[in-house]
Order: sequence, then structure tokens, then C-alpha cells
Amino acid sequence: MIDEAPVRTGHRLAYTSSLERAEFEAECATVPWWYHSYYFDNGVEVRGDYDIGADIHDYGFPLDLTGATVLDLGTGGGWFAHYFEQRGAAVTTYDARGYCDFDVYGRWDAPPIEEDAPPDSPTGVYNRTDAPAGGREPDRYDERGRPVYYSPVSSAFWKMRDLLGSSIESRSGSIYDVTPDTFEGRKFDLVFLGALLCHLRDPIGALMAARRVCDGRIFASTPIVLGEPEGEVAPRQYLPYTDVDRISWWLPNEACFRHWFLAAGFRDVNIARSITLRGDVEHRDETGRVHNDDQIHRVGRASI
Repeated sequence: MIDEAPVRTGHRLAYTSSLERAEFEAECATVPWWYHSYYFDNGVEVRGDYDIGADIHDYGFPLDLTGATVLDLGTGGGWFAHYFEQRGAAVTTYDARGYCDFDVYGRWDAPPIEEDAPPDSPTGVYNRTDAPAGGREPDRYDERGRPVYYSPVSSAFWKMRDLLGSSIESRSGSIYDVTPDTFEGRKFDLVFLGALLCHLRDPIGALMAARRVCDGRIFASTPIVLGEPEGEVAPRQYLPYTDVDRISWWLPNEACFRHWFLAAGFRDVNIARSITLRGDVEHRDETGRVHNDDQIHRVGRASI
């Protein structure tokens, strides 16, 4: 079932919405930030920070996931989750509820979700001053009546899930808390972490959590330190981001990236593939710095 996929270039999702184009685009316009771009086979485009589909086949995912169960950890804008579903998988996503579940450099505690700032808060990543009086209310409730809180990027996933008529399941919380009980005792044939590990204080701890719910293979990507040879080079990881955004952490060298998986209990680790995370609509901060330029990421794949 988990065979190698041939390398191809580009992918457009199937447009499965019942809405006409104008109404669909109007609904999408209500979302303040699209982290993932969505390009569809009928020409509809919802452009965001990154065009994931441009290089999706470089990850090495199987093209046919019929009958497979997939967990998308840190789904963010949700493009991967919809891609896996359209490849035939039964997909579950897991994402942060808000900045309370983020690893923020320099923060010694995390607020409970009720005191967390809303996802569009300009300062919530650093403090609690924007927390609404009386506590933050859920953004919605899922089909089972469980509260759903949007992270800064996950409102786009929920909007697209509704518009496409998707049956993707979803849970939320801290990545380190993931266990089979999070999913009613289930484990998954394929677990995926896309560009998440670099945003975590403890990437090995996150991979350990992924290992607890993996019943087959794991795929994960992260930017790495380039230019260091393999072989006898010692595993090293660098902390370069502290003066940039405070929610980005480690850059490993190739040896270290491999050891992250081994330390978490995986085997048959392969880090031969790399992908380009391609910026789409330019996103600048108040200083003029571009947040979403093209980035080379290493793809790690391993088995239980």
C-alpha cells in the first residue's frame, strides 16, 4: 500500500464544492489569511503564502492511498489533508488550538485555551493582553459537539473542509499530548508532519508522540543546515531563529535530522529526498521582511 510514487511536477486538487465559482470565492474571501494556496482542476484559485501542490510529488507519497488511514499532524491551512483524502485515504488532522499550544521562545508557561488570544491578535503570540474578557469562546463545534478553536492558520482548513464537502476528521491540542486515546484508540498507516518540527522546542518529543500513533510509516519535513557532508559528521542542531519570529527553533544538519527519528523509536530512516517549499503571494511583515520566500526542506521517511 505504501509504495514509492513516481516523481511528477505539480498538482491541482479536484473541485468538489457544490457552489458556483463566484459564491465559492466570496466564501474564501471571509478568511483573513491563507497559509496554503489552493489550485483546483477547474481553474479556481485561492492563493496564499505557499503553493504546496507545485512540488507535492517530491515528497514520495504513494499516489494511491485507497484504504489507508492518514494523520496530518500540524495541518495548518489543510492542503495536505485534502490531498490525502482525494488520494483515497481516511484522513484525520491535528493542529494547535491557538498560541497557547505553540512553543514560544522566552515564554515560561502557556495560558489555558480560555485565556488565549484570538487567532487574529497582533500580540497574542507574546502575551495575554488580547485575551477577551470572560474567556475565549470556541470558534465552532464539530459534528460530535466538541469545541473547536482556530489557530492563526487553521480557519482556512475548516473553511475549505466545509466548502469541499470533506469528511476529514479533526482534533486539536499540543503536539506533545498526542496518544492513541486522542483518536479513540486508533493508530494510522501514515503519519505526516509538514514543516512543523522547526517550530517546536522539542522535535524529538514531537516525533515520539507521532510514533505512539503510527502503525506504518512517517513522513516529516524540515529546513536543515546545508553544506555539511554526511558520514562521520557529528549530529548538530542550531538555534538560529531567536531574533526573527520567536516561534521557530532548530536547524539540524543531515546527521542530526536522521537521529531525531532514531531517537523517537523509528527505523529504516531515509532522508535522501528534498523539496522546495514555494512561496506564492508575497507576505511581508511590518519591517518589510519577506516571510514566505522559497525554502529547501529535507524530507525524512521512516518505519515503526
